[in-house]
Amino acid sequence: MRRATAGLVIGLAVATGCGSGGGARAAPSACVPGDREIAGVPLHLPPAARAGARVPLVIGLHGAGGTGDDFDARTGLSKYGDDHGFATVFPTAASSRRFWSLNRAASPDDVPRIEALLDAIETLGCTDSDRVYATGVSNGGGFAARLGCQLADRVAAVAPIAGGYRALDRCPPDRRASLLEMHGLADHVVPYRGVPPDFKGNVPRFVARWARRHGCAPRPAGTHPSRGVTRLRYRDCDDGIAVEHIAIAGLDHGWVVKGEPADVDANEEIWRFFRGRRRAG
Repeated sequence: MRRATAGLVIGLAVATGCGSGGGARAAPSACVPGDREIAGVPLHLPPAARAGARVPLVIGLHGAGGTGDDFDARTGLSKYGDDHGFATVFPTAASSRRFWSLNRAASPDDVPRIEALLDAIETLGCTDSDRVYATGVSNGGGFAARLGCQLADRVAAVAPIAGGYRALDRCPPDRRASLLEMHGLADHVVPYRGVPPDFKGNVPRFVARWARRHGCAPRPAGTHPSRGVTRLRYRDCDDGIAVEHIAIAGLDHGWVVKGEPADVDANEEIWRFFRGRRRAG
């Protein structure tokens, strides 16, 4: 990525008088499309940022041992954002192992860092604070789910891919955010049905608990949009909330790419789910 310095970007934002806020307020002239750093983290603004309206923001979270740049290179999410009008930001976990903190007992805790990052991005005035989303793969998927709980006041929806959920703290019932979970049935790293003997981290159980916490009906509606793909949609959820799960036969651990092995693509599914969703309440 080619980047400007964070100080230059923030200085331009201050000069134009921009601050945080929703999409109704026009974006300042400092919202130049392309790559830059904000608080030391790669941020990419799409061509739509030039048009004046504040754009949605997707936080991309790498797997264990990766980096933000690695994640973007693997997924092509910033390029997809260019084509569909959303900004992307790619932080890297703070621990020496580059492993995201999945609960409050972990140290260092990445949640305050993400809060500070969102504060810095909002200062630019280029993104819509009501349309902030998070996705990630593996350990990053588990952390995306954690953000959907702990930062539900700032994150409208999350889409973990092949996420590990066994180490997550239980989420209080008042934390409201929409969820799309995607997982391979052949995942050997984060097994779909959890790890014996307690099978903690069971993916269908994790999604069902999320749905129950948001008032959804207990039995999801299932469809099979293509060979080997099962889509579950929970119904009658609290206003503004959606809970979905996509299970893919034959898929091992990792990001979901069309044709590997099924006719489903993570970027397409994530943006279909995120698009238009706003913070609950």
